[in-house]
This record gives sequence, structure tokens and C-alpha cells, in this order.
Amino acid sequence: MARAPINPVALEWAREVSHVTVEELATALNVKPGRVAEFEGGDALPTFRQLTLMAAKLDRPLGFFFAPPPTVPDVPETADFRSRGHDELPPDLAREMRRAEQHRDAMLDLAGAPARRLSNGAITWQTVATRAAALREFFGLTDAFVPPESQNNQVFNFWRGLLEENGVLVFQATKISLDTFRGLSVHHDDLPLILVNGADSPMGRTFTLFHEVAHLINRTSGLCALSESVDDEAIANNFAANFLMPESAVRAQLSGPAEPEAAGEQLASHFKVSMLAAAVRLRRLEIIDDDDLETVRSASDENWQRFREAQKQKEGFVPPWRLRYRDLGPTYIGAVARALEDRRIDLVDATYLLNARLPMVEQLLDEYYRTGGAE
Repeated sequence: MARAPINPVALEWAREVSHVTVEELATALNVKPGRVAEFEGGDALPTFRQLTLMAAKLDRPLGFFFAPPPTVPDVPETADFRSRGHDELPPDLAREMRRAEQHRDAMLDLAGAPARRLSNGAITWQTVATRAAALREFFGLTDAFVPPESQNNQVFNFWRGLLEENGVLVFQATKISLDTFRGLSVHHDDLPLILVNGADSPMGRTFTLFHEVAHLINRTSGLCALSESVDDEAIANNFAANFLMPESAVRAQLSGPAEPEAAGEQLASHFKVSMLAAAVRLRRLEIIDDDDLETVRSASDENWQRFREAQKQKEGFVPPWRLRYRDLGPTYIGAVARALEDRRIDLVDATYLLNARLPMVEQLLDEYYRTGGAE
């Protein structure tokens, strides 16, 4: 049987960078862990069928395994703000992080450095409100502004588009548990990245966007679960709440006394945020107390779990190309489409840039042109 003369160092490098264990790779190859150790030690060579399986598991092109590995990892490093710093980065999240970084590099090649970038300045407990107000001013928004869109997905897409117009690239990840992460940011001077978890609700993703923006303004990267028990995370949460619900606009909405639940519902509806985000904002402004907040938090968690279970029970499924369109977004897909129009790339290049086979590439491009670049 023909064997693939791979570089064993490249195999070990790719497995470790992808945070895949020997046992996990062995399972994918349908061999014992000792066999993988032999491949990595240069004592045995995989079959071409095994090479194809290992390339799929480690998300690498076949040719990668025949050359020397890169000198540095290509999964971006992030500070782990989940308060579980000892945990190993899950392989599926490592894959999404690496792809997002590759897409950023491609975006810079195709469209160049953005004309605008977020201003910097330390966000602390003392400056969080002023820094949130400064970002609104940077975007040209008044305190009273709320997105005109009515659907929660459309509201998220509005904020995503505004960030991308101002030099922040936003992607979404599919099929990763919310227990793993809600969002992450990777700081770069030009075109920093935000990756949000598509398993979250649209309103949750909107809040996560501006939580991650706080990390980027502070020139830090973060892998986040939005925990209030970690100071950096609590500050980022407070920044997001201040940005989405400026104090003057909140108080204008609550012109008279109201029950905590009614006040939260009123804010959530007006600002198009989650009930939990509204309750957190009310607590920061000392309009409700800790017991009120915990009541809302528990109800919010239960409601979201019921919603997710109901979604799982529905018949049918979302076509893979539609998920890919959602995850990559029209800004990035549009850059690929314009490069094709200008003949700077061909369809083979597009399959790599969009991480899709040709039929899906055509579906993504058709959707981009059909919607005029909207989501």
C-alpha cells in the first residue's frame, strides 16, 4: 500500500497548534494512539487515506504535511478571561481562531488597511462611562439613538456592519458551546478581530460585540465568557451596557417609578437588548438591587434554554452555505466578490478564501449579490 512521505515534525506541530491530542487524532484516523506516535516520530508513514483524514481533522491542506512547519503558531494568542486559565483550548475553537486570523490576512490583501480605526484609551471603572460616550461620538451617534431595525438579528447585523465600517472585522463561529466562549477579540493595530459565538441569541451577540470592543480599545485580546467575577470582564460588561444604554437615555425612559421587572422590560424593548443586559444596567445605576438582578438572570437563563431546546426540535435544518454566509459576513464575502470582479483572484482562490467548495462559493456569491451585501 502506498505511503505518504510526510514530514513528521509538520504533523506534530499541526496537532499541537490545533490543540488536538494524540488520542483524538488516533480516533479520527481509526488507529491506536501508538500509531500516531510512530507517524510523529518518523518511524512510520501514513497511507494517503490516513493523510486525508489527518488533514481534515487538523484543518490543513494536504501539502502542509510535506514541508517544514512554520516557526511560530498560527492560532492567535488571547488572554483567557474565563477564569479557567488552566483549561486547554478546545480544538474546534482553535480552528475557528486560526481561520479568522487567516481571513483577516486575506482581507488586508484584498482591501488594504481600513481608513478608520478605533481610538485607544484606558477603560477602567473610573473612565468606562466617558469612553463609551466617546465611542458613540466617534460613530456619530447621539445618546438617544437606537438602531431602526425591528428584528433582533437585524439589530445585531446593524452593529456588526457599523463596527466593520470603522475598522473592526467581525466573524461568527458555529457549533461551539456557550460554555466554551461567548466571544473573543484579537488586537491588531490595523483590522482587529472579534469572533462571537453563533450559538448565542442575537441580543446576546450584540452585547458581546461591545464587550469585546472594550478589550480592543484597551489594546488587549480576550477569550471571554462575560463573567462578572473577573475584573477585566466586569469592566468590559459595564462598557457594553454604557454604550448600548447611555445613562441619560435610560433615565429618560424611566420618567417615573416602576417595578423592577417592568423597568427591565421597558429598557430591553426600547434599546433592543436582552432583558438581562437591561437588568445589569439598572443594577449599575442602583435602580434595582442584587436580588432583583438575580431573579432576572435566572429567568433569562431558563428562557434561553427553553428557546434552544425548541429550536432543536424543529424540523429541517439551516443549509451549510447560509451558516457560512452568516459566519463570514457580507463585508468579507464582498471583498472576495470584488476581487473576482477585478480578476485579481480566480474561483480556485475563492474556494480557499471562503473555505468552501465551488458550489458553495457560487451560493455565497449569489446571496451577496441578491441581497446587495446585506445579511
